[in-house]
This record gives sequence, structure tokens and C-alpha cells, in this order.
Amino acid sequence: MKHAVWITLLIAAIVVNIAAELVFYFGDVYIAMFYRIVLITGITIISAVFVGAILLVGVLEGEKPLSGNVRDTLGADKKTD
Repeated sequence: MKHAVWITLLIAAIVVNIAAELVFYFGDVYIAMFYRIVLITGITIISAVFVGAILLVGVLEGEKPLSGNVRDTLGADKKTD
């Protein structure tokens, strides 16, 4: 997860600064460094949330259900008594 967040931080910094320079070049509107930093931080935090969610879903898919231990289990691995 750390690597994904660091990569996202670097990509966000590059993309936001390029976009700000293009806006300044074509529109003569200067985007202050504070707003650039806010955008970079927001993109990084949102990506960290999504990466964490993906990791949690991956862990949940790897777990084995506790089936076969109770009488009303509907799974395919129900023991016949």
C-alpha cells in the first residue's frame, strides 16, 4: 500500500503542476501553490482510501468460510450424518 500511495503522490504532483502551467499559459489564470498542494493532498488521500479498500476486499476473498460445523449450513461441503 505504501508504494501505491507514494506513486500516486508523485503522479498527482506532476499532473497538477502541468495542468496549472497549461491553465496559466492558455488562460492567463495563475493557480496559487496553496491550491496545488490541496489538490495533490486530496488526490493522494482519496487514492489511499481506495487502495486500502481494494486490499481489504482481497483479504476477504482469501478467507475460508466456517461452513460444515453447524446443522443448518447450506454450503456444498456440508457433512452428511
